[in-house]
Amino acid sequence: MKPLARTAITAAVLACACLVSLGLRPARSGGQDKAAAPAANKYIGAEKCKNCHSAQASGDQYGHWQAAGHSKAFEVLASDAAKAAAKERGVEDAQKSETCMKCHVTAFGAPPEALKKGFEPRSGVQCESCHGPGETHMKARFAAAASAGAEVGARQELPAGEIVAKVEMKTCLTCHNEESPTFKPFCFKERWAKIGHFDPRKKRPADYQVDCDCPKCIGEKVGEKK
Repeated sequence: MKPLARTAITAAVLACACLVSLGLRPARSGGQDKAAAPAANKYIGAEKCKNCHSAQASGDQYGHWQAAGHSKAFEVLASDAAKAAAKERGVEDAQKSETCMKCHVTAFGAPPEALKKGFEPRSGVQCESCHGPGETHMKARFAAAASAGAEVGARQELPAGEIVAKVEMKTCLTCHNEESPTFKPFCFKERWAKIGHFDPRKKRPADYQVDCDCPKCIGEKVGEKK
């Protein structure tokens, strides 16, 4: 396997993305055909997130995503290495199989009404795989900026529940687990140090760290208590 392909596949698998836990599923009616109700919140795609999250001053979250393996998660399924891994598991086309797609694109299995016009699933594991559908957040922040006369992207405090602001290790584990052919146990704290994309304008304690429940970190916590 070529180093580049191996790195891309591993990066695509080791991330904070969980389409199973965050994806929306079609509602089932009692055997009757009914018009689907409009989704309360929709997936908008990373290109929409870019409008407010690409400035260097605010951390350039979009740029971090583009440089990471997540943005290439769908693309890498077409690589020779991915095709070989799929063949070993009886998967004919990884870019069409639910087994692979549920963790290599955002909003897999979501009904059409849950996707904003222009949403592109082939952009891989996007922001909303970890942070949840972003339409409500986008509209609220644009409205707040307009009301305050502030520039788009200006620092704003977010109300609880508007978006998943803090991603936890359990979100990553919904895809980064033994079901993945390239899975290796990992330390969330170490991985976050590589792919983290905080807004530097938000004040955090100098010793701030993400919570991790890997064996290494649990061992360190136990040692600190002794």
